[in-house]
Amino acid sequence: MLPSTMTWMMIAAGVVHGMAFNPRQLSPAATTTGGTATPTLRNGSTVSKNFESLNNDTSSYYLGYREEDFAQPYAKYWNPVVAPLTEELISGLTSSPMAEALSFSAHQASDYLTRPGYLSLENGYTIDKNGTVMIAALSEVPEVTGDAYDWWFGWHSVQTARYKLWNPVAHQYSYRVPVTENWANATLKERYIGMTSFIDEYVGNDAAQLSIQFLNPESLGFNVTAWPSQGIETIVAGRIKIGGFTTTDFDNVSYLMHQIRRRPDGKRELRSRFWIAKENHGTQQLGHDLAVHCQIEMTRKLPKIDYRN
Repeated sequence: MLPSTMTWMMIAAGVVHGMAFNPRQLSPAATTTGGTATPTLRNGSTVSKNFESLNNDTSSYYLGYREEDFAQPYAKYWNPVVAPLTEELISGLTSSPMAEALSFSAHQASDYLTRPGYLSLENGYTIDKNGTVMIAALSEVPEVTGDAYDWWFGWHSVQTARYKLWNPVAHQYSYRVPVTENWANATLKERYIGMTSFIDEYVGNDAAQLSIQFLNPESLGFNVTAWPSQGIETIVAGRIKIGGFTTTDFDNVSYLMHQIRRRPDGKRELRSRFWIAKENHGTQQLGHDLAVHCQIEMTRKLPKIDYRN
């Protein structure tokens, strides 16, 4: 039996407005402590700081691990082999760029990313009328909790060898501003919200310096008190600048968001979104390459390391 005209109209409306076709009842998010960090680090201090000085010499950056990297206590987690892309992402990229009508801005994400079910675009990219590329990637991360993900963003940014664990075929450099942070009684979110991460990495064939300034999701309109009922355990959000290191030169268009959401079966998924303005090197090729880069990262197993790091 063919769907009724009204059904087709509802489906069409869903496509235009990015509505979910298959809404479902999500399991409540895990009850957590709100990500309260331990008051001291492993060395007995409450101060987190960069391991190296700021290095702007891109000729000294390199892929992979060298002798000094393998001397790190977490080098046992180094694995240069990356998982294959999912069929869903490959299919989405084959169909991209998708319809411009599926795009929405980072400032509208607090609506779209809190709807039940999935949006029409979860894997692939689209380009809006202003030339902004919106990129989406959906990754399965069954055992990664919101707290673990928040911890990761505070932990990896202060040392390049840590950052390389995340994407061994792309990451070359990492540095955090401010240089030192007092983490006494800080939650896991407070370890990275407000900081700017200076990184250098390959996205596709090209390497570039990037700056990511992490934000409180509430500043982008998210109602965090509603997250448990929506199955959301965390959302990592930040501004992005491609090309050079900066703490101030961000547009109001280019952002990233990574959402850890609990599925009905109790396992978790990671929904990633990027918005890259045309003036910020947003291109069709970047849409493809950043989606691939993202899923390689997001499907990596996070090291099971003591949170006191």
